[in-house]
Amino acid sequence: MSENKKNFFRISAYFLNYKFKLFISIVCMIIAAICTGFHAWLVKPALDQVLINKDQFYLYFIPAAILITGIIKGLCSYVQVTSLTFMSQKIIELLRIQVFQRIINLHYSFFLENKTGSLITRITTDTYYLNGAMAKTYTALIKDSLTLIVLTGNMFYQNWKLSIISLIVFPLASIPIRVLGKKVRNVTKNLQHQVGELASILEEIFKGAKHVKSFNAEDFELNKSKKEIENVRYLNFKQEKVIARARPFTETLGAFAASLAIFGGGLFVVKEGMTAGQLTSFLVSLMLAYQPLKNLINLNVTLQTGLGAASRIFWIIDHQNETKDGKKFIKDKFKKLSYKNIFFKYKNQNKYTVKNFSLEIIKGDKIAIVGPSGSGKTTLLGLLIRLFDIEKGEILLNNYNIEKLKLKNLRSFFSLVSQDTVLFDGTIEENIRYNSKANIRKINKAVEYSCIKSFIKDLPQKLNTKIGENGIKLSGGQRQRIAIARAIIQEKDVILLDEPSSNLDLKTESEIFKNLDKLKNTTLVVIAHRLSTIQKFNKIVFVQNGEIKEIGTHSILMKNKKDYYKLFQKQNKD
Repeated sequence: MSENKKNFFRISAYFLNYKFKLFISIVCMIIAAICTGFHAWLVKPALDQVLINKDQFYLYFIPAAILITGIIKGLCSYVQVTSLTFMSQKIIELLRIQVFQRIINLHYSFFLENKTGSLITRITTDTYYLNGAMAKTYTALIKDSLTLIVLTGNMFYQNWKLSIISLIVFPLASIPIRVLGKKVRNVTKNLQHQVGELASILEEIFKGAKHVKSFNAEDFELNKSKKEIENVRYLNFKQEKVIARARPFTETLGAFAASLAIFGGGLFVVKEGMTAGQLTSFLVSLMLAYQPLKNLINLNVTLQTGLGAASRIFWIIDHQNETKDGKKFIKDKFKKLSYKNIFFKYKNQNKYTVKNFSLEIIKGDKIAIVGPSGSGKTTLLGLLIRLFDIEKGEILLNNYNIEKLKLKNLRSFFSLVSQDTVLFDGTIEENIRYNSKANIRKINKAVEYSCIKSFIKDLPQKLNTKIGENGIKLSGGQRQRIAIARAIIQEKDVILLDEPSSNLDLKTESEIFKNLDKLKNTTLVVIAHRLSTIQKFNKIVFVQNGEIKEIGTHSILMKNKKDYYKLFQKQNKD
């Protein structure tokens, strides 16, 4: 079975979750189709019995029948549309949740390999395309098919010979439609990809607005965005152009069928005694059948638009997670962490970022990892919480290989303050409390320990101050302090700090480290830039090119007068 058929049946299966709504919708479509056919049939007695034979019964019956069936058809159409819309929207809601759930649970490297804007459009734009295409597809498959069957039935009832003559040309329409369907699917996939590219570029520009303005780069970014917008416009036009290619053919076929019907009908009236009412009823059925028939002819083109979106959606849902979740769950309190001869390199890189690295961290340790930029310090923290998996060696938590532990269990031991401070749109308190049910006492403690009080006292809303997207309304140092408070409030066994105070002055940084030292039973692993703030740490690890060059306390490393000593002297001199 082809991928398109699999995706179609896979989407169809979602509708089976709403069997009652689906049943009601189909029943309403059947009734509406019968009403349409009945209206076409009533044309015959309206002409033959009322206008020609002056029949009083039909004079009253036909208007009443049209009014009653019109009301029934209108009500059924309303129920059918609302039922189908309800199902479609629920399915799109479910797909959006499934796509987001899958994305958010995928390995970290997935986010490094895929643009944010592209991922967002899978959840928003692609599901929108799919919703529109599938709603039209199922309406055409069920309602239009039923309407066509009823109307064709009336045509054959009035004159079967004329029906065959009129409808014989329509199977020819399937030939160009099949060819166009594949082109529509390919253009749609390219369009959706381009929309994702545009979203990614716009997101980068808006996030980097400060840098854009500082470099006077508004025109540069405008020109760059214009190219992407033009590409989207071109692909939109190309998609509509491909879809429109079918219209001249279908319109010509419709006109040809009508011409045959009128010419043939005239001959049947003259030579075979076909009544005016029969011919008119036949022609009305043919005219009414044209739109549902055209919808069915164009169904493949419409369907391909949705299938292009479906393939992008299901690519996410079916994406294999490179980080395999372990099965073991440990309830022990944190005791120690051990790096044992680990090697790691990033994808598409030949050189190891971390190599032959061994280190033991005991509960309560205050560990500082220092060294030149690009030496693998940040990677070492990422490996602890399995943002990446090592190639050789092992990392042990309480003597358990972390790859054997459930990810949520493993990460429950750690709080991370990353090098790139990440805050969320909301208040200061909401960002501190992130994914925590901490009470106000704990919040106040985190505020005190992270030295936030010094700047929130001047804010009119204090902790309830809105900080904007990613804390854009705050300074770099203020953002870092909120991130540190967020790590403190989690009350995890190990706090990982990746250059958490690069935007802080020396006094504030020293005060924060002094406060962190007060946290009982908390282990600190810090990637430090300023060596003056880590002199009291019980273990300092100097890393270069992914390897440990020196390890010891500040006093021991200073006595050795090697790399750490040189770096310390350089910083003090500067």
